[in-house]
Amino acid sequence: MANLLFKDINKIYPNGVQAVFNFNLEVKDKEFIVFVGPSGCGKSTTLRMVAGLEDITSGQLLIDGLFVNNVAPKDRDIAMVFQSYALYPHMTVYQNMAFALKLRKVKFPIYEENPEIDEIRKKNYELLRQIKKLNRQISKKNEAKDLLLERDQIYQEIFANEEKIKQLYKQKIGINELDIKEHENEIKKISNQVQKNNKELALYKDELEKTKVELSNEADEKKAEKEKKYIEKLELAIKIFEDSVSQKENQIQNLEKELEYLKNNEVPLTKYRKYSAYEIDLEVYKASKILDLERFLFRKPAALSGGQRQRVALGRAIVRHPKVFLMDEPLSNLDAKLRVQTRSEIIKIHERVGATTIYVTHDQTEAMTMADRIVIMKDGYVQQIGTPTEVYDNPVNMFVGGFIGSPSMNFLDGKYENGYFVIPGEKEIKIDLTKEQQKLLENHEGEVVLGIRPENIYLKGEATNEDLSNDISSTCDYVELLGYELVIYTYLNGQRLLLKSSTKTKPKSEAEITFNINKDILYFFDKETTERIK
Repeated sequence: MANLLFKDINKIYPNGVQAVFNFNLEVKDKEFIVFVGPSGCGKSTTLRMVAGLEDITSGQLLIDGLFVNNVAPKDRDIAMVFQSYALYPHMTVYQNMAFALKLRKVKFPIYEENPEIDEIRKKNYELLRQIKKLNRQISKKNEAKDLLLERDQIYQEIFANEEKIKQLYKQKIGINELDIKEHENEIKKISNQVQKNNKELALYKDELEKTKVELSNEADEKKAEKEKKYIEKLELAIKIFEDSVSQKENQIQNLEKELEYLKNNEVPLTKYRKYSAYEIDLEVYKASKILDLERFLFRKPAALSGGQRQRVALGRAIVRHPKVFLMDEPLSNLDAKLRVQTRSEIIKIHERVGATTIYVTHDQTEAMTMADRIVIMKDGYVQQIGTPTEVYDNPVNMFVGGFIGSPSMNFLDGKYENGYFVIPGEKEIKIDLTKEQQKLLENHEGEVVLGIRPENIYLKGEATNEDLSNDISSTCDYVELLGYELVIYTYLNGQRLLLKSSTKTKPKSEAEITFNINKDILYFFDKETTERIK
């Protein structure tokens, strides 16, 4: 698998719109990272830049320490699972999973000849012929448990033989003409890009000088202000192009050093070739075993459930053994129940395969339940990176606090006065604070935003062992019954407040309710910056 490193990644479209700003992240080997945020926050754009489907305007993307900004998508060793399953309806599950392997040419080691390997391989070919006979019988039966078991046993014998072959392999050594040619082509390609960028850079610099002259002669204040903003955009574009040229020149230097080494040293030899039918069959069966799809290999997608189709889409990625899996909202087309089921299946598959995975979703529940770490984004900026527990317990700002958690965090505008958080209105509501909270807010006299999660508010009498606030009374607006709990909506001096309750008695609309707040878990935010006060 692989490590990924994002260093100051920016994405600016030709129309001047910037979708991603200074994205920095290190993804560890076998880590499951989730990008989460509202529509338009830049999460899918960032994923597409990793895949090579979008160009990186500036910054560096490294996979296993290799700079891949200019590497073609097909050469990045990445597999992507899309929102739609994108399965071929006329193909069976087996054919769908095998299709990518049939098309691709992959770099394979060149091994020295060994008669012992040939003998073992002959045995495996004979075993595979037995499997093909079984497959014809299995495809004609709805229930074929005994045949499936027999087939699995034969495959296990084949895999055991393949392990013996691995021990016997010896790779050839020599001057690797293939790698030399690839390095020469890559140097030529990047050099052309540098020339193109330098031309564009010269145009931007000319435009900047021209605009500066126009600004110095401009008497109209409004036009002058527009020209100033235009100058700022030009200066940013120039900086981005200069960074891009510098990165490419460094890459050329590194490639030239590697090329010199390859020309003067013997290294393990490789060649490009397609997978053989034998290799494809083994890879597809191994992936189907991981995904529990062995029974369905000869069915077409129309005969599968939504969750099974999604597993086939995952299988198509797994057979390629990519360095990185990219998943772009793969569960959004499923119904709620199937989404939960498939979510757990993806987690199990990740644990079995151990793949480095980047998963994009707008659903914070998916992010909280699946991720090793979450990257929360808004308007192209990273707001916070952390484990699910970290971002839930310690949000850095109001956006993170409100986005993570269901129902979302309550935010109450008010002010700190004499040891109380005061919610202004016709009848002031005062919430007594702990000594630690008073100390925290002693330099924040004036307007402050209080954040309270609904689960930390209790109807009077529900909690006794918490550090509870004074009694607060309000009128019940309406109630959502969720089976095991209630979500009660109310207002405090015109500000909406939600609280969760496990009570069996459902309060009536317009009824007066009394509740207490767990003072141990309160969050305070600066009203202007929305940053958390710590």
